Amino acid sequence: MIRISASALLTAASMLATACARSTPASGDALDAAVEKYVRLVLAVGRHDKLYVDAYYGPPAWKTQSESGTPVPIPELLARTRELSSAVAAVNGPADRKRFLSKQLVAVETHLRRLSGETFPLSQECGLLFDATPPRHDPAEFEAAQKTVERLVPGSGPLADRVEALRKAVYVPKDKVAAALAASLEAARKANAALVTLPPRETFETVLVTGQPWGAYNWYLGGFKSRIELNTDLPTQLNALLATMCHEGYPGHHTYNALLEEKLVRGKGWLEYTVYPLYSPQSMLAEGTANAGEDLLFSDEERRHVLADVLAPIAGVPRDAVLELDRVREALRPLRYVAGEGARMLLDDGRPDDEVVAFLMRYGLVNEDRARKSIAFARTYRSYVFNYTLGEDIVRAAIGEGPERRRIFYDLLQRPVVPSELTSH
Repeated sequence: MIRISASALLTAASMLATACARSTPASGDALDAAVEKYVRLVLAVGRHDKLYVDAYYGPPAWKTQSESGTPVPIPELLARTRELSSAVAAVNGPADRKRFLSKQLVAVETHLRRLSGETFPLSQECGLLFDATPPRHDPAEFEAAQKTVERLVPGSGPLADRVEALRKAVYVPKDKVAAALAASLEAARKANAALVTLPPRETFETVLVTGQPWGAYNWYLGGFKSRIELNTDLPTQLNALLATMCHEGYPGHHTYNALLEEKLVRGKGWLEYTVYPLYSPQSMLAEGTANAGEDLLFSDEERRHVLADVLAPIAGVPRDAVLELDRVREALRPLRYVAGEGARMLLDDGRPDDEVVAFLMRYGLVNEDRARKSIAFARTYRSYVFNYTLGEDIVRAAIGEGPERRRIFYDLLQRPVVPSELTSH
């Protein structure tokens, strides 16, 4: 996930405005007027939901004006959204740019309907907000996956306890988390640099935090800068840390946003990309590409080398324990869908927290702390939970397994794309 730091807003936006004025002509197509209305609309909706505007580094005046006076009433914002949707459909402009704006506006309208008190089943909500509908996953799928895990995990006793023992063996001591995080980011950054050229001034800072419903977050600051936060409420698993830093940094959120800013905002003057509404189709692609990032950068052999030979000594984690957990990595993958089914139980069916916790623990093979963290995330972000699994599935299907997969992947990070475009082929 990504979010912007308000303290960096004016500086980043000023840098962007100066760079665009100096080196980039306005796009000049008829959509530009609609784009300004769209950006201002998203900022206005953000007055009603503090989570909504996930990033903004556009003209500072638009942000200042959006924050002045009383919030625009939701019924008026709904009317503006529908009027703007009609205008975008009628105006001439690049087809991919129009499609992106149209789908984003469907999501804006849906979120305003939610803020008005309207409720949707999670599948329908996901389709309207994120432009893709998640399939159901039956517990029988999870039971079948667990049989495979059972054959791979040594020892006796309950499977969940044995898997948890593998995870505990790769917990990073708290005094080594910062160093392990930095080394993981550096490994991802180096591998990413061999595949794509990023803006020369791209950079990031890292911070350890607590008290959040998520595990990690990328706050994109504009000007090719990010702030990457790692939540240490739960123990940090070394094997998961590399994947997390690929997700938040390279080739994930930081890379995605830096390329969009370079290619579309500065390159074409498309200011719609300076604002990021969290509940929008853009998030499905952002989370999907970020989740696919580790496997894009590293083969299985390369990943194991980085984990066991580079990161384990820095993190003070036994090399053999790292490799032992990595052996069951693929077998555990089908269990990633358990969180989404737990969210349906919680939010669609109204099941009690303890019942959902028991479901997550039984089928997801996680401990109670992680199950309750999953519930906190679902309650806060609702259908956003599907962006990680469904988004990854969409991206993996789109890029395929052939020699062109890396080229296709990076192409997705620097042009207007919506999920339905990828699922319709």
